[in-house]
Amino acid sequence: MRYIDWYYEKVKKERKIFENRKDGYKGWKDLVTGTYYCISDEDYNRIYEEGKQMLGQFLKEGSLKKMEQLFYGHERTKDADLFPDLPYFMNLETDIEECARIRDYVCFRTACLYALKYPYLQNASIQNVSIQNNSVQKASTHNVSSEEESRNQIRMQGFSWHFADNAGECEELERIEQMLLMAGGTKTKNGSIIDLTELVDLVKGGLVKIKQYYLETNKIPEIRGASLLLERVNTEKMEQLISREHIRECLIYAGGGKMMGIFPNGTGEDMRRKIEVMAEKETVTALFNFCSRPYQLTRLVTDYKNVVDEMDLALEERQGLRWDFRLEPQADRFLLSDLLKHEGGKEIKDSENEFCTSCRNRHAAAVLTHGGEEEKLCPSCLRKRSEGGRSAKRSRHQKYKEFVQRTYKKVISDDVKSYNKLSDLSENGFIGIIYGDANSMSSGINRLNSFMTMRYFSEVTADAVTSIVYRALYKNLGNSLSFEIIAVGGDDIFLFVPGNKAYDIACTIGQEFDDQFQNKSNQEYQMTMSLGVCITHDNMPVQYSFAAAQELLKSAKQKAWQEGKKGNAGGTIDWMVIENEMPGGADLTYLRKSVTDKPEKTLRPYTWDQARAVKKFIKKLEDEKSFAFQLRQSWYRHTKEEAELFYEYQVSRKEDTKVRCALKRLAREFGGEAASHNIMCQGTAYSPWLDAVELWDYTEVCDEKGGNRNSASYKVL
Repeated sequence: MRYIDWYYEKVKKERKIFENRKDGYKGWKDLVTGTYYCISDEDYNRIYEEGKQMLGQFLKEGSLKKMEQLFYGHERTKDADLFPDLPYFMNLETDIEECARIRDYVCFRTACLYALKYPYLQNASIQNVSIQNNSVQKASTHNVSSEEESRNQIRMQGFSWHFADNAGECEELERIEQMLLMAGGTKTKNGSIIDLTELVDLVKGGLVKIKQYYLETNKIPEIRGASLLLERVNTEKMEQLISREHIRECLIYAGGGKMMGIFPNGTGEDMRRKIEVMAEKETVTALFNFCSRPYQLTRLVTDYKNVVDEMDLALEERQGLRWDFRLEPQADRFLLSDLLKHEGGKEIKDSENEFCTSCRNRHAAAVLTHGGEEEKLCPSCLRKRSEGGRSAKRSRHQKYKEFVQRTYKKVISDDVKSYNKLSDLSENGFIGIIYGDANSMSSGINRLNSFMTMRYFSEVTADAVTSIVYRALYKNLGNSLSFEIIAVGGDDIFLFVPGNKAYDIACTIGQEFDDQFQNKSNQEYQMTMSLGVCITHDNMPVQYSFAAAQELLKSAKQKAWQEGKKGNAGGTIDWMVIENEMPGGADLTYLRKSVTDKPEKTLRPYTWDQARAVKKFIKKLEDEKSFAFQLRQSWYRHTKEEAELFYEYQVSRKEDTKVRCALKRLAREFGGEAASHNIMCQGTAYSPWLDAVELWDYTEVCDEKGGNRNSASYKVL
């Protein structure tokens, strides 16, 4: 089995491969990709010791902030900064181990320590209040500061114990570590059984029907606002709430609209309610579902998979019993007045008589006037509009620009466009809707065996997917900011981009996703991505074009499943250009139904190799567009014999054989052979001309020197 040098990859950003693990190297299996990594004992021990010294210094200074930066920061400038990312080996007796990082181990054990010490904190808090003889207000103030100080001490102890030499002893952490070692297959020091019967509360859940919340309207500021509100609830606000009520480490993961946290016994139900209240206050009408259940701490560690299955079942049952009481939310008058001050408008007193002109789902609560036109908005749309304005656009673009500067050492200047309409994003009146979803994410999650590994998986995938999307946008758009990111997180991707860039951006995202999550040891794909791309007029209602993208994604995923059965694991893409209103709407079965005695209309969906082959086919025939169009029309107008005769006659008039050669090369990529003007695959004839003509003006076709017909600077591989 081939091993990848972890330290070399981290520092040099290159890959050093060993055919077998060498002596003097530690080895482990990555939980996300299945890659076998190794690191020399010298590198591991050096980083480990430098990290310990750093933690010891932070502990001596009493600097919790610096400890947080070490374990939660992402800037890695020196070896000591790599300390939290080192693998934490629970069982060195085994030849290879699936292990999480030191940071995941430290954060989980700190959450467990807090849960065990929480009753003592509460008792101490009560005693502090009882001895106060002054005012109630003074007693309350003393209580808060004292409890906060105790929490900080617990966190510092959890971060530094057994890593910093001056951390001291902790009976609870000793018990927690022995329990974790047993779960990892390692015997305790004295062979005894460690059983932590203390109860903790597990809270799990998230937002549901997210796309429905995004797409209640066709207006970019409100779609953007909905996206930002959900993102804020799931990350920033969730973390703030949990840090305020307990400690940050209680949050195991939050991303992709989902969360999971471990809390002291008796506090889970209260946290569930507070999370739901926070989510409702922020989003007004988004749907969510959370539940809380108590578990013995030992069972959380030793029976992780069954515990998660039980929580998922509880969530499913609760969701079935819930009633959406916010279809017609009551406007919070205080919140409404703040929003109106920001947007400039007036409240509608009798809202029962007016419907929202944006979503048309709820009664209007306020009226805004812009450019002499009135808009009547419900509380939800008003909230989205307030959050999704120009400042929000700049904020999202700023993260992208920081990534480009950090990764490519390039500076992108501010774009003067506001991109408040789809037409602002379009190219020649067309936009592209890209909707992607990972194919094997659930199987990857099912392989996890602990909350520590779940935390690792969640963080790594979220960061990787964001970086993949940013890289694809920069490679294809260069310095332009003409894109809108609606959702990027977990295994979901939802973007608006210029129509003539959509296909290339989607192909870049899909191929890079597959490569990023490939098992580097055996070159097998662990997780792949399928994407649906709808290219359409910028005045097309978003709900319609997104419905088409959803159908295309389903088609692409079906192709990925079929290829997987053949042993050809990899991502796929399906796409459609809607230039005119089509009968049947977004029903692909209707649009692509075969006709008797005619070849199949399309070669779609494609694998990534096939997607590149179609682009090369178009490039080879870039001077033959009228000829390709004539062959496309012959599919409709002529019989099979007439179409073949027409093809042979037209080809014979040309001086070279590039048309025949291009068709043969394309046929090979699809596992077939050229038969006259069609491609024969397993006894079925397919027409490539329909795909070529439809895609002709919506892709960047590379030339021999590495450029392309439409851009002198950027090449899509």
